[in-house]
Amino acid sequence: MNKEKIRISKEEIKQYLPHRDPFLFVDEITEVVPGINAVGLKKFSGNENFFEGHFPNLPILPGVILVEMCAQVSAFILLTVDKFKSAFGFLVGIDDFKFIKKVNPGDTVKVVANMLNVKFGIAKSYVEAFVDDNLVAKGIIAVK
Repeated sequence: MNKEKIRISKEEIKQYLPHRDPFLFVDEITEVVPGINAVGLKKFSGNENFFEGHFPNLPILPGVILVEMCAQVSAFILLTVDKFKSAFGFLVGIDDFKFIKKVNPGDTVKVVANMLNVKFGIAKSYVEAFVDDNLVAKGIIAVK
């Protein structure tokens, strides 16, 4: 298994994930060590349509979008391992996920995902999401 850090651009991300705009929530994978960890970024401009209704006059990023971003970033831990390159990388579980602070339009979210284990082709990762250096969410994500 390659332990070297890899950087993955938005165009290259599409070679790994089946997601496309408007449901691709990763702009860049700043680093991934296959089978170990991944770090990804997404800038939420405020022009995304979900901000219109969540909530009028007080737009914040929906928690489900933040969970999906965490799943997409954590999928790279699995999908960059040769043995799992043909995996789909979709969300199959969420455990003990906590939302700590709100994410506002214009914020850039950084997700740090660390592999916990892989069993039966399902990878569990502990994820933390940050805006600037402030923790906004954390929990365990499972992808397959």
